[in-house]
Amino acid sequence: MDVPVLIVGGGPVGLCASIALSRCGVPSLLVERHPDTSDFPKGRALSIRTMEVLRRYGLEERVLAAGVPREESLHFFFGTSLTAPDHTRNGNLPDPERAAFSPTFTAVCSQDVLEPLLRRRAESVIGLVRFGQEVIGLEQDADGVTARLRGGATIRAAYVIAADGAGSFVRDALGIGLSGDAVLSRNLNILFEADLRPHVADRLSLIYTIANPALTGVFMTVDNDRRWLFNLVHDPARRAVDGLSARDCAEVVRQAAGVPDLDVRVVAMREWTASALLADRYRAGRVFLAGDAAHPMTPYGGFGMNCGIQDADNLAWKLAAVVQGWAGDGLLDSYESERRPVGADSVAESRRSLLATLDDTAIIPGRSGPRPRGRPSDGLVLGYAYDRPGAAIVPDGTQPPAVPDLVATYRPVARPGHRLPHAWLDGGTTSTLDLVGTRLVLLTGPAGASWEKAAEVAVHRVDERVAALLGIEDDGAVLARPDDHVAWRCRSLPDDPVAALGEALDTILSRRRGR
Repeated sequence: MDVPVLIVGGGPVGLCASIALSRCGVPSLLVERHPDTSDFPKGRALSIRTMEVLRRYGLEERVLAAGVPREESLHFFFGTSLTAPDHTRNGNLPDPERAAFSPTFTAVCSQDVLEPLLRRRAESVIGLVRFGQEVIGLEQDADGVTARLRGGATIRAAYVIAADGAGSFVRDALGIGLSGDAVLSRNLNILFEADLRPHVADRLSLIYTIANPALTGVFMTVDNDRRWLFNLVHDPARRAVDGLSARDCAEVVRQAAGVPDLDVRVVAMREWTASALLADRYRAGRVFLAGDAAHPMTPYGGFGMNCGIQDADNLAWKLAAVVQGWAGDGLLDSYESERRPVGADSVAESRRSLLATLDDTAIIPGRSGPRPRGRPSDGLVLGYAYDRPGAAIVPDGTQPPAVPDLVATYRPVARPGHRLPHAWLDGGTTSTLDLVGTRLVLLTGPAGASWEKAAEVAVHRVDERVAALLGIEDDGAVLARPDDHVAWRCRSLPDDPVAALGEALDTILSRRRGR
């Protein structure tokens, strides 16, 4: 079988890559070695940026309907037990300032619920999705990549996206190494059913961090009712994860909950190791790493799956542009230039979050429970910029906004490389982000009629209020990429707008001048 793009891995990242390529009109084949989507509720928190991507895919409402209500889940609990009267509960609901950042907000939908939604969407468009098929060999040449499947079948593809997880076969086959901390902590995830709702009705949260003299762990909501995860952190001095039976795990849950007679049914147990690693390269010839294959990180902070979905969103439109002939192959080099720094920052913050949590949950005399040290991550989630050498942008000479904390603080700006700022249009029914399509689009000020002669891209006029937010005059323009990032900004109308835009497109898309 010959396909433009082969996607190895059918988790959220691979499925989003399939959906994104289909939106751009590029067929793909996704193969996943497991027979079905995940039956384990691993990732749960979907960041604002991920929800923007899913909104663009037409999935926002379905995800919200399938997930846990925001008012129940966007809090963080800290205590010596789940039922401890002395506890701390921090909220993450949007205040008016944060609500103005985006047309959507963080949501909670566990991976075992999310993946079937993504799979159905991927299968409903032009991409092919094949579970129960494992890639066991990979060879590439100047014209494409040949993948060998278990059972003897082969697939010929122009490009490959490796979204096959932290233990990526493709990454290892390419000889791409990982740098960082391979073992930060050992853990045991206990998936269980218990009627905890009456015990947490006054403290509903997404994460319930527990520390007491006997153990350190985290309750994680699946439905904030009967389905739960408890993550036991390995601590030989208090409670080790080695050799625990289902009965032992049920007792751990009771102890952490502070409910000695709680009826617990253990569904599954999975031991795992928290790491903070970054692939040395994101590209090898015609093969690209995405998601955990590129950046295995701790689940603390909820960055891993979200970062991976943004990897796929960044890469898909570039592959489409090259496959369809409206960009040069050099555009694909920008994937590593743009996404690897974001991966590095996300790995570092997830590592910091884990170590801070482990430090905070240490038993300290005189402290009744762990001391929260979390911080917002709006700057990392929304404020990252593709402005390093090799990025598919045209710099405009401006500096990024000064913020007190690059991770915590987000300041909307239409500087090239940054995410296009959100603003409501048409009385609050359409976002500036909704103007972005599957090719680059131009947003002009209210006096931008001259830009409409640049017929190579779609042109949308915005009012003076939005033009000011974008940092342009009434006759200026901003060029936005299909992944919502600003590629070029022209503050006012140049003498020849068609030529100026054409030159910018040639640079961004790595194509020959005069095309």
